[in-house]
Amino acid sequence: MDSKQLFRAYHSKYFLSNWLNEDGEDAQNDGEVKWVYCGLNEDFKSEMVNQLINSYFSEDEVYLCISPNNSSLVSKSIVANEIGKILHKKELGIMDKSFTKIMMFNQYGTFKSGLIRDFPKNRTRSVGEPLKVEFHANIVDKNTAKVSDIIRKHFDDIEKSLNKDYGGNMEHLWIDLELVKSRKPFPFRFQKRVDISTSFTELYSYNVGHYSIEPDYEKLKSLLSEEEICTYIFELWYESTQILVDMQKKLDGFDATHFRLDFLNVCEKLGFLLKT
Repeated sequence: MDSKQLFRAYHSKYFLSNWLNEDGEDAQNDGEVKWVYCGLNEDFKSEMVNQLINSYFSEDEVYLCISPNNSSLVSKSIVANEIGKILHKKELGIMDKSFTKIMMFNQYGTFKSGLIRDFPKNRTRSVGEPLKVEFHANIVDKNTAKVSDIIRKHFDDIEKSLNKDYGGNMEHLWIDLELVKSRKPFPFRFQKRVDISTSFTELYSYNVGHYSIEPDYEKLKSLLSEEEICTYIFELWYESTQILVDMQKKLDGFDATHFRLDFLNVCEKLGFLLKT
């Protein structure tokens, strides 16, 4: 690839990278990323940078990415000197030829190291991989905030109990409870890849089933105890999972009957007997 293509590739890979922490593992947030001081101009630590580059990249040549017109495959032995010449003017990056490792140097005289991840547009669920279930009731108003607080106490127990292999092609199931009247529920949709804006390391979720439901707001007002509220909401959720039965073929044989039985059982263990 030419210089412009290589520079574009570097920026694309940069945003697909997991940056390393002090222990050489994936940092879970910006604050955990290990930045190493290398200096600028006369203070640039050429020997140290050369040693770290040699130990991090196994190949004799690496991609040095400085600008659209100045990015190329170069000998690893000259990289540290080239960085020292330019670092006070602009940031730059290094990648190995297999696009698996990356370093980024900034104009402040520090750099970080990372691993380039591969995020395909779609993938097949691995055999035996358990379903990851998430219940959401985050968007509320002053009339329903209490409901959210009450039912969310039990989400973790229910989600863990449903973390099983039900077959089919679905890796994630997200079910939202709308608790604001102006927000209307949306029907079940199956998406091959979904952005995860809240994750620092996992940029996408794959094979995601997602839909939402809404309660009868007048009925909700009449419920006073925690047991009444939880039983009502969990019954709504259970009833809504009939859509999984209806779509079993499209979900490549997902065992919706087993899933629904597990949902009933965990609710019973938590003290909520649902009507079926």
